[in-house]
Amino acid sequence: MSQPTDRPNVSAGAVICDEQGRVLIVNPVYKPRWNLPGGGVEAGEDPRGACRREVLEELGLDLAIGRLLVHATLSVSGREPHEYFVFDGGVLPAAQQKAIRLQESELGDFRFSRPEDITDEEIPPTARRMWDAALAARAGTETIELAITP
Repeated sequence: MSQPTDRPNVSAGAVICDEQGRVLIVNPVYKPRWNLPGGGVEAGEDPRGACRREVLEELGLDLAIGRLLVHATLSVSGREPHEYFVFDGGVLPAAQQKAIRLQESELGDFRFSRPEDITDEEIPPTARRMWDAALAARAGTETIELAITP
């Protein structure tokens, strides 16, 4: 039987790139690994709207959130499945990067990284699968569906 949790079972994040194709990743203060900008979808909120809200709250950027790149369901024994929606956050020019203002209660740092420079120690293996799929989907035209069981 699944155990209820205090955190939402749906999350939304964005792949935001710089003009060199590097991906914006953030370092949450409440967990040990890096992530894409984003967070939990609140009750009554759609994932794209949640993604836009989270990017605004976390980074101070009000971005037009693009198409859905990945819809992933993570199933862990003994827990409710967790759904992830990863959207295209577009390209952030250098001038707009200067407007990034971290929500200090949630994020300690950010950086733009080439995907191959992000180590497995920096992100969870399930996140790696979603990120790789999101980058592949961004290069193409289709949404990728993933079912993940660690």
